[in-house]
Amino acid sequence: FTVPYWSLPYGLMASDVLQGGAAAALPHVLGILTGHCYYFHKFIWPKMGGEDWLVAPDFLVRRLDPNSSANDAGRKSIEKALKKRKKGKGRKLGA
Repeated sequence: FTVPYWSLPYGLMASDVLQGGAAAALPHVLGILTGHCYYFHKFIWPKMGGEDWLVAPDFLVRRLDPNSSANDAGRKSIEKALKKRKKGKGRKLGA
C-alpha cells in the first residue's frame, strides 16, 4: 500500500510500532512534536504578533553568514593571498 506524502512520519511510526512494539514510537512522536513546535514558533506565532525567538545568535550570524559585513575583511585577505601566490606549470607526478 502507499502512504501519502503528508502522512509519511505517521506511516513510518506505524510501521515501527508494528515491527518493534509501542516503545518504538517514542522517537517518532518526539520528532513530530518537535516539528510542530518549530513550525508554530517560527511561522505562525510571529504572524499573530508574537516575537520570533528562534533566531541564530549574532556571533553565529557574523561567523557563518557569507553576506555578513564582518566577513568582508577575511574574504579580502584571502583574495589578496591568492593573488600573491606563485603560479607555475607544476610538476608531473612520477616524473
